[in-house]
Amino acid sequence: MSDLVTDVADLMREVAALEIMPRFRALSSGDIEEKSRGDYVTIADKQAELWLAPRLEALVPGSVVIGEEAVAADPAILERIAADTAFWTVDPIDGTGNFVAGNETFGVMIGLVRAGVTTHGWIYLPVSDSLAVAEKGAGATWHDAQITPLRVKPAASDPATLSGAFNTRFMPPEWRSAVDSFAAQAARRISITCSAWEYTALARGEIDCITYFRMMPWDHVPGTLILREAGGVVRDMLSGHNYEARVLKGPHLVARDEESWQRVSDAIKSAL
Repeated sequence: MSDLVTDVADLMREVAALEIMPRFRALSSGDIEEKSRGDYVTIADKQAELWLAPRLEALVPGSVVIGEEAVAADPAILERIAADTAFWTVDPIDGTGNFVAGNETFGVMIGLVRAGVTTHGWIYLPVSDSLAVAEKGAGATWHDAQITPLRVKPAASDPATLSGAFNTRFMPPEWRSAVDSFAAQAARRISITCSAWEYTALARGEIDCITYFRMMPWDHVPGTLILREAGGVVRDMLSGHNYEARVLKGPHLVARDEESWQRVSDAIKSAL
């Protein structure tokens, strides 16, 4: 993998040490805001993104950052995804609600997109100091006490043994009902509300599938590349198109392999 992979990984660890972990389980009420009902942002989110943005842009001259908090303040920034200019996606703390609650299920997510194609993805889990990284065409790796190639294993064929994170919050009623109907047959329904954890859990074989509808780039660009480089599939169940960085809505299904994607997608659509 390239020096860029290492440089960004180093920035993620540094920002976590400086801006995120000192505030974990130490937030005051004044450090927390609600952007909308149940959608939190903290001083740690804001400071981490402000710290990362200029440093990432310096790594790739001419690039721009599309960060979750910057877009919350100025939605027009999201329009940059349509340009061929290289851009970074930044979710300074994915799973902010968990971070606010003192739960360990949160992460830092960064992706790099050039001319609409995702070339690099990073997901860092600060509590465990674990990192998933991918470079297009070069595979994906998991970094903790050692470095391990990420390669998904085929999912079980029986829905009764399947586990998944079935996110339906932003889905239209008919899709929500269909996904819930399928999830009721699964052996285990995970409720994490953190894409950083969901993508890495699937890439490591801990869960079998994930559903999403709202596809904001900072939530999905890095995880999608990591999963694809590990052999997984991320595709719109309605159109049949693979996820791309400029896509903003689903319904998307994330699965370990082609066969299980098709099987689960067919089962969900049959309940529509």
